[in-house]
Amino acid sequence: MEDTDLPVTISMRSISDYFICSICMCSMKETHMTKCGHRYCVKCIQEWVDRRHKCPCCNTKLDKDQLIKDHQFDSLIGAILKEKEKSEETYFESLIHSSSGENCIKMEEIKLSPIEAVFKNHLKDNLGAHEKCLQTLKKQLHTRLKKLEQESQSAREELRTQGLFQTDLDQEKGKIDSNFTNHKAELEKEFEACSQLIAQAYDKHLTEHIPKLSVLPVKITINVLPKDLKISDVVFAPTDRTKPRVIGAVEGAMSANKDKVVKWPDDVQFILFGPFAKCNQHETEKIVQEVLQNGVTYPDVTVLDSQSMPVLHQSMSPGSEIVIFGEVKFESDLPKKCFAGLYKKEEDQIVDYFICTSCNFKWICRSCMEVCHKGHVIQPYIMNFHPSWACCYCPKNKK
Repeated sequence: MEDTDLPVTISMRSISDYFICSICMCSMKETHMTKCGHRYCVKCIQEWVDRRHKCPCCNTKLDKDQLIKDHQFDSLIGAILKEKEKSEETYFESLIHSSSGENCIKMEEIKLSPIEAVFKNHLKDNLGAHEKCLQTLKKQLHTRLKKLEQESQSAREELRTQGLFQTDLDQEKGKIDSNFTNHKAELEKEFEACSQLIAQAYDKHLTEHIPKLSVLPVKITINVLPKDLKISDVVFAPTDRTKPRVIGAVEGAMSANKDKVVKWPDDVQFILFGPFAKCNQHETEKIVQEVLQNGVTYPDVTVLDSQSMPVLHQSMSPGSEIVIFGEVKFESDLPKKCFAGLYKKEEDQIVDYFICTSCNFKWICRSCMEVCHKGHVIQPYIMNFHPSWACCYCPKNKK
């Protein structure tokens, strides 16, 4: 076939009606053709023929065994819909880049930033939904205009039966045509008004609901400097204040790790490191000491006020790090206590017990095993035990 490689673009609007089943008014599925050359969905035409035994379009007598599956037409619909999706993808991408003059670049060569990719996906979904809404309105308009045209045509035909003189007939036809034209103009005006109202409502919704990037929540890392402990993926809302949010995040994470915070120093300080100011733990400690003790300034390193809102006040970026400087005390920092002194009757406590073969003692709790019997020959005795009393034999036989 000649000229098959020409980049010809065909409007979907000009051919989409040919893919619509006139029974269900949807895109044809498993297309079947009648002997008179009309096409329908297989389920639609089979049910129609079972009831009426004729073609819905031309009333030709028809039986189910006269229906022929049109494989080629189904393939044609599939190919066109696939090309339509490609064209939509190119169209939406061109919208994204049109303002920056990148239309001359092939879309597949453009690497989108993460933010552009997010907006592209939402733009595609929202424009697609808007197009469906618009097409529904257009179908309603088309149906109403078609009915109006049929009514006008019926009125003209009725005039011919009234035996009017040609002058009167032409005058009455002129009135019918004028009424049709005016009514058509009103319907088209109403369509434009509806489209404008949709656009205005959507614009208002976006204005009220799309937040500025500066007021979005930010994910950061918290670095408990003296402990070499980092807590990642901490979400800071724009109105979160430094000290309450940091303390809450650290205490929540440490409680989950069963190593609760027991004391925060009164002079605890918080230093914000931007995404590109972060460094290894040794360098971080050095920078913090120079900033706090010597007043040295570093790019993108800021000492935070405990009640400041870092997202709003310091424009804290995602990927930043808040360093905690001060002697934070955890339960693991406290002197280990024998289980006999920690037992609580009202709690269901779990204890690991050991045997010290050096001392020939059984039922030694983990704390005593690590402190009192450090360096001895130790073997597990009973793990994950639920004691009903303050059981540990070490305090009675300590060496």
